Amino acid sequence: MSFIGTGAEDWVELDLDLFDRQRLSKLRAVLEQDREQIVRSLGADYEVEIDEIGDAYLAVAGRRRYKAEVNRADRLMLTCILDPDGPL
Repeated sequence: MSFIGTGAEDWVELDLDLFDRQRLSKLRAVLEQDREQIVRSLGADYEVEIDEIGDAYLAVAGRRRYKAEVNRADRLMLTCILDPDGPL
């Protein structure tokens, strides 16, 4: 964060890219730290994939299956994504 301007025109400049990098760094740290427990819960090993907009997904058996994020309480949240080839 930096302060730009002088006098009444002062404003705060936020580095949104920095926030995204910190969010992803924190998520990767949690995924690595809790890897054994996550593998037990999923029933298989996984790989982390990051899409073009910065969302993280866990790929289980080569398929994207769960969206991963760390919530405000610093808890890992996994959202199951339905298989597009499977039943609705």
